[in-house]
This record gives sequence, C-alpha cells and structure tokens, in this order.
Amino acid sequence: MGSKINFKRCKVYQNKEKFKRYYFVTTFAVIAAIVMAFGIGFVVEEHRNFEETLRINRINLLESKKETLKGVVDSVAQQVSLSIDDSERLLGERIDERLNIAYEVAMSNYNIAKDDADARRDIKAALSGMVWGNNYVFIFDTDGYVISSPIQKHLEGRNILESPNKAMRETMLSSIKKLKTAETVSAVSPWRKPDSKEVAVKHYKLRVFRPLNWVIGYGEYVDDFTLETQQKIIKQLESIKLPEDGYIFMADYNGTSLTKPAKGKLMLNIQDSDGKYIVKDMIALAKMGGGFYEYQMPPFPGLKPETKLSYVTGIKGWNWYVGTGIYLTDFENTYAARMKEARKDARKELIMMMALLSAVLAVSGVITFMMSNRMEKLINRHSKEMQRKNEELRQLNTSLETKVQEKTAELTALNSSLEQRIREEIEKNREQEHIMFQQGRLAAMGEMLSNIAHQWRQPLNNIGLYIQDIQDAHETGRLDNEYMNRSADTCLDIIQHMSLTIDNFRDFFKPDKERVLFDVNDCIRHSITLLVAGIENSRIGISTDLKAVGKVTGVPGEYSQVLINIITNAKDALINSNSPNPQIKIRSFSFNGTVTVEIEDNAGGIPAEICDKIFQPYFTTKQDGQGTGIGLYFSKIIIEKNMGGKISFSNSDSGAIFTVQLPEVAEESSYL
Repeated sequence: MGSKINFKRCKVYQNKEKFKRYYFVTTFAVIAAIVMAFGIGFVVEEHRNFEETLRINRINLLESKKETLKGVVDSVAQQVSLSIDDSERLLGERIDERLNIAYEVAMSNYNIAKDDADARRDIKAALSGMVWGNNYVFIFDTDGYVISSPIQKHLEGRNILESPNKAMRETMLSSIKKLKTAETVSAVSPWRKPDSKEVAVKHYKLRVFRPLNWVIGYGEYVDDFTLETQQKIIKQLESIKLPEDGYIFMADYNGTSLTKPAKGKLMLNIQDSDGKYIVKDMIALAKMGGGFYEYQMPPFPGLKPETKLSYVTGIKGWNWYVGTGIYLTDFENTYAARMKEARKDARKELIMMMALLSAVLAVSGVITFMMSNRMEKLINRHSKEMQRKNEELRQLNTSLETKVQEKTAELTALNSSLEQRIREEIEKNREQEHIMFQQGRLAAMGEMLSNIAHQWRQPLNNIGLYIQDIQDAHETGRLDNEYMNRSADTCLDIIQHMSLTIDNFRDFFKPDKERVLFDVNDCIRHSITLLVAGIENSRIGISTDLKAVGKVTGVPGEYSQVLINIITNAKDALINSNSPNPQIKIRSFSFNGTVTVEIEDNAGGIPAEICDKIFQPYFTTKQDGQGTGIGLYFSKIIIEKNMGGKISFSNSDSGAIFTVQLPEVAEESSYL
C-alpha cells in the first residue's frame, strides 16, 4: 500500500515538473518571439526611416545648392541691370566733368591773354589736346562755323548748320537758339564717327563762352560708352571666383560667349552628348525669365566633361544672359561622403540596439524562471480551492432546479403584463415630447419677439425725432413742401425697414434664405439713412470713406441689420462717454479677396474685463430697458454662420473699431 502511494506521489511530482518546464519554455519562447519581432520591426523601420532621411537630405542639399546658384546669378543680374540703368547718368556726369574742365581752361587762357586774338589762338591750342579716343572737345561760334575740331580737322571753317546730316543740323540749330538765353544745352543726335562712314548716336553738351561769343562742346558716342561699360562688367565677372572651381558665364542672345572659357566663340550650335543645343536652350530659358538647366558639359580645355546643373537668367536692355552651375558628380561625391558617415553612425546605433535586446532577453529568462516557480505554488493552492468549490457546487445544484422553477413562474407573470406597461410608457414619452416641443416653440417665439422689439426700438425713436423735427419746423416757419416731402420719405424708409426687419427675423433661421450678390457700400448708405436723424440729434458726427469694393454674397437685409446694430451701439457709447467731439467713422475697402467694413468711434473703447463677453447672448452694459444683449450675438451669427465671414473688434487710442469681413465674389461666378 505504501509503495502505491509513493508511486502516485512520484507521478504527480513528475507531472508538475513537466508543467513547470512547459510553462517556462512556452513563456520564454513567446517573450523571445515578441522581443525579436519588436527588434526586427524596429530595425526595418529604422532602415526605412534612415533611407527616407537620406533621400530627403539629398533633396534638401540639392535644393540648397540650387538656391545658392540662383542667388548668385540673380545678384549678378541685378548688379548688371543697375549698371545699365545707371549708365546714362554716368555718361552725363562724365560729359559734364570734361566740358567744365574745358571751359575752365578756356577761361584761364582768356584771362591771361593780351587781347582777343591771342585768347582765340591760346584757347584753340589748349582745347585741341583734349581728346579721349573718338571723343574730343570742339568749338564753333554762335553762327555755326567750326573753330576747332581736333580729330576731324577738315570740318574747321565749315558751318555746322550746313551739314548734310539733317538730324544733327536741326539739333544744332535748336541748341544755338537756346544758348542765346541759357548757359548750357544738352542734346542727342546722330553723328558720324571719325575716319568712318558709320553714323552713331552721340550724347553731347554745349556751353556758351560769352567773352568770345563761342560755343564749347563735348560729347561721347553712346555705343562706345556702352561697350566700355560692358567690358568693365565682363572683366569684373571674370575676376569672381566661386567655390569648387565654379565660375560665372555670360553670353549674348546671338550665342557669342562673353566670358571665359569660350570667350569670343559663337556657341549657338554647341551640342552635348545627348544632342541638346545647350546655348539655344539657355537663351530660350533666359528669355522666359530664367531657370535651371541640366546638360553634359562639352569638353572645353581645362573643364570636366561631366553632367552639370546651371541656372541662367536674362538681362534686359543688352540681350545678354548670365549663369553659373555645379557639377552634379561633385555634388554626388560630397553627398556620398556625408552619407557614408551617417551609415557608420546608424550601424553603431543598430549594434547598441541588438545588445539591448539581448540584455532584455536575458532578464526575461530570469524573470520567467522565477514566475514558473511562483506559478507552481499558485497551481497547488488553486487545486485545493477547486476541490472546495466543487463540493459547494454539488450542494448548489441540488437547489438549482427549485430556484429555476420559481424564477420561471415569476417570468411568466412578468411577461403577461409587459406589453401593457410598454404601451403606457410610450404614451407617457409621446406626451412628454409634445410638451417639450410646445415649450421649445414658445421659447423661440419669445426670443423672436424680443429680437423684433430690439430692432424696432431705434427706428421708432428715429420716427419720433423726425415728427418732433417737423413740429419744430412748423413752429419756426421752416416747414415747406420740400422739407415735408423729404421728412415723410425718410419716415417711410424707416417704416419699410421695420417691415423688412420682420421678414428678416422670420427667415433668420431658415436654411433656404435667398442669397444674392450685393454691394456693401449700398447697405452702408441705407443703414446711415435710417439712423442719421437719431445720430445727428445726439450731436454726433458721422463720416464715411467708401472705396470701390467687389461684390459679396448673402442676404442684404441681414447685413444692413448688422451695420445698424454696430452703429447704434457706437452711438449709445458716445452718448454715455460725454466725449467733447463724438464721431463715428465708417470705412470700406477690398484687400486680398476680402471686402472689409470698419466702424470706429471715439467713446473710449471697450473695457478689457468684458472684451471676451460682448458677443455672448444677453450680455449688455446698458441700463435696464435700453438693451437686451443679443444684437452683437445675432450679428456674429449672421456674418460668420450665415454668410461665411468674420466679425471682430479692437480698441484704438480713442475708442473701439468693429471690423466686418466677407469673402469677395466675382459677379459672373455661380454659388449655391
């Protein structure tokens, strides 16, 4: 008997050990699988993020390079454009400077000469040496006879007014006439170049030398000055050194290169290895305002025949284009070097992550082993508890049938009366819903009547003011037909507005209110017409600054009601503020697709402690009976909910400014 018991105990012990090993292996395997899945997922996600980061970094780096290229080229183009714009001024200053020097030399020689004959000889000799290339100082008398022409000696003694060049002849004749009353005259006319049949535009200036009745002149050919300016700019560009062997290139729209490495060459038909006409494409791009162009660099001496990205832009006035670029191979090499370092850092992070996961697995194994021992103890305790529960369950089963029979009887009785109770509850709910509906309708009607009373109060006051005004006019003898008709028309307009107010409030919450295109300036003028009597009787000034604005869509009556609410509030605030010069200013303008109306007063502004409450329903600062606190609340609903706009306010130095903004709509556009 004892051997049997020992055998059973041994078997139970073996089963427990098997369960313990099974629990340990299974739990550890699950934990290991979760950790490995997390690790693999983390590595995959990190790799994906890393590759995406590399891609974005490459794009950003290239965009940064492109922005740099564009900035350099645009800066150069701007400087060249400024030189073009400034060339006429510089030319004029140089002509003035050299002419003034010639005049001072002539005056100095005249002052030291014995007589006029010596003065003429000395001045002519002195000014004949003032020659700069094709440009020189010339002298003729007021009758037009040439006295000195250093480069074109054959003209001396001839009359410049008899020149075969009609344009020059007419210009000189006009200039000589002006010099009778003026000291200097500037002119521009065609002029033949020395030792050439070429006629070019010359900008010159004449100054009368009164002691000898001579005219001293100096001028320069515009094309020569422009060429000189261009050569200076080209020399400056060639001296600019950019990083990574970069350089700035420039050419004209005929395809002639103006800078190194192909300076002076006609490049119009140059093609790259892909058959692109590089210069033709760049010229077309420059004429359209500029842009980026990728191509294979031709094998010029000293340059790499590699893929290049350039940015070019045109220079108006000279029909030039300017550009610079980068070798994409260099860019890729730089990018690859950066990415190599980034991948090293990523590998280090991956190794650290794997080490961390290994440590987690080791800790998980220890914790799992400890939990398996704990689980064994819990299972033993649970087995004893199960035995006790099974005994209680057997006892419970004996009474279960009796309890089921009792509950079945109760359920049968309950079902017999359930339908009747449901019908009674449904009737109660319907009655309750009907009562709530009636209460809702009564509340809505009360609120609507309150709104109508709020909107009618001011018009009725205005009508009363007009009636008093008519009585005063009758008593003072000012009441005539015109005065009576004008007052009657105004009162009728106010009454019509009161009628429209009822329609507006009746349709206020309807989703199908008719929306139309309208001009806010018309609504401003209409609102002022309805309120002007009350405003003026309160000794308040009102002014408007209405700009031409675009159309908006909505319900004009509702929009006018918003304006009336704000203007009325401004008027009441001014009355209470006792301002010495109360004013209401109304402005309208369009900006950025938005039609804006601003209503400003000088009543001192809205206190900071109530700024966040003024658009709340039933909030008012007016005395009892003077306001309900719903005007601005409904104004906000009309503008922002019904018309898709915005209403706001701010305090100025002297008062408050309410701003109403609606989106501008083209008249031909359609809308729902």
